Amino acid sequence: METKRLLLRSFCENDVSACYESWGQDRQLGQYIISYPMTDIRQMERLVHGFISNKNAWLITDKRSKTILGYITMDVPYDLLGVGEIGYVIGEKHQKHGYAREAVLCLLDEYLIHRNFYLIEAKCNETNAASLNLLKKLGFQSDARLRGRRIDLRTGGRNDLLIFSITRDEFVL
Repeated sequence: METKRLLLRSFCENDVSACYESWGQDRQLGQYIISYPMTDIRQMERLVHGFISNKNAWLITDKRSKTILGYITMDVPYDLLGVGEIGYVIGEKHQKHGYAREAVLCLLDEYLIHRNFYLIEAKCNETNAASLNLLKKLGFQSDARLRGRRIDLRTGGRNDLLIFSITRDEFVL
């Protein structure tokens, strides 16, 4: 899949080192995602191998420079219901350039419009202001708050997990 600036492509074996360098060691991600920062490239190997076999996982790259920026996934636990859960990571050094917005819009268009899904869900740590703002700007609605479901590995503190969703009828490209 492509956007104006991005190419979303399948993962391959050769991506391990570049992914590890791009976002695998990002300390800030540890505030929000339990497996970061990775302390060993073997952790990235396992992640990439899992993504290789996942038809709903894409590497986000800059079309011109071919730089690996992050990844985006769509978990489809309720295929029959037309419901998916989006997840994304943009490496710290690539944040604040609109890449997450562009990639999320691309997947929303693909799944809500082209694949005719009814609803896309997103889960977000309550302290992740950038993702919260993005989801709200894209039209996601707040559905639930799950108390203490996340841990900031840097501090050991617990945070709430917020659940948002957007339906096909609510989505505006």
